[in-house]
Amino acid sequence: MRFGLPPGLPLEKADNTSGPNEDDDQPDIKTTYAHFGLAFYRAAVLEHELVNILAMTRLVSARREAERLLSDPWDDTFKSTMGKLVKQLEPQLQADPDLVADLTKALKLRNHLAHAFWRERAEDFCSDEGRATMIDFLVEARNLFQDVDERLTMTFGAGSMREAGVTAEVVEMWYRDQLQKVERGELRIPLEELDSARRLLLRKVEVR
Repeated sequence: MRFGLPPGLPLEKADNTSGPNEDDDQPDIKTTYAHFGLAFYRAAVLEHELVNILAMTRLVSARREAERLLSDPWDDTFKSTMGKLVKQLEPQLQADPDLVADLTKALKLRNHLAHAFWRERAEDFCSDEGRATMIDFLVEARNLFQDVDERLTMTFGAGSMREAGVTAEVVEMWYRDQLQKVERGELRIPLEELDSARRLLLRKVEVR
């Protein structure tokens, strides 16, 4: 079993923070950049969860059909764009049309941030008022990515992990293995981030 760790801030820090200097009356350039980074980080976490669900579903299906997998389902799934990931997952989400709609909205918003946000906001970026408007938009985007990610995680993500036989004991074994790799110098990752991943995985397998 393989658990991926999305890069960047530990998840609890990203989830609980209200964002960099949101209360500033005159948001500066660095603050605007920071809000963009945090919003795009949340989009990356959502994309990673899509990969986890699809890869886990592939693994469960292979076990059920006694099929031998010739390649790592995570490696295969990471090759797809976020748009393709959403299309692959949509058939599993038909019972929750609101989630499908919000996931599609999140995809469009993520693509907008990646390809058009800075170009379309170039004039806003030149003034305090404009940057404040940009930050408001980025905070809303971040909240949407986080909301969709949590709904996916606590429904389909948690369910696919349980189907694959992932239990709290499996998570603890993985955690101890990761700690040993860190101690041996084979893995370079902050312990705080590793602990955060452990708590998130345990929360998934405990959801009923």
